[in-house]
Amino acid sequence: MPNDRITLFFSKLQQSMADLPTIIGNEAVNYTLDAFEAQAWESVPWEARKSKKDDGRALLVKSGTLKRSVRIISSSPSSVTIGTDVIYARVHNDGGEISRAARSETFVRPRYERGKKGAMFGGMGAFRKMTREEKTVAPVKGQSYKAYNYRMPRRQFIGNTPDLRERVHQAVITELRLKLKG
Repeated sequence: MPNDRITLFFSKLQQSMADLPTIIGNEAVNYTLDAFEAQAWESVPWEARKSKKDDGRALLVKSGTLKRSVRIISSSPSSVTIGTDVIYARVHNDGGEISRAARSETFVRPRYERGKKGAMFGGMGAFRKMTREEKTVAPVKGQSYKAYNYRMPRRQFIGNTPDLRERVHQAVITELRLKLKG
């Protein structure tokens, strides 16, 4: 009988250990999302945006893509990695210099041509799709962009901190107590 209890205890312990990388990863992802909500890292607020254009919008959140992209990248019994696949995440997290060379772009416009006035929509005019022949003779338009350099301030949202380690420690202890108690 005592051997059955010991076997059961170690069985529950082994099952709990298998779940730990996921629990740790989720805690780290939640810590990162908390940084987005607080707009700070380790209680140090992120540098404010210089432009007053989007003053009411949260920092690092325009479409929400960066915030939603933080997730568990890989997990094994001995490690867990969280991260993001958004290409601009590193420059926001670490700060740095953004440099763009001067460039020009050309394109054909319009893809649609305005029809007779008053044909549809109460006098606004109708649009019809241009034929292939019309597109070949359509005027080519261009746009030129100047070169620029910009220093992106560091607004760290992902990384290892003493506070994160403490949160992970507490989550692991809580999980083990729950699994071994039940």
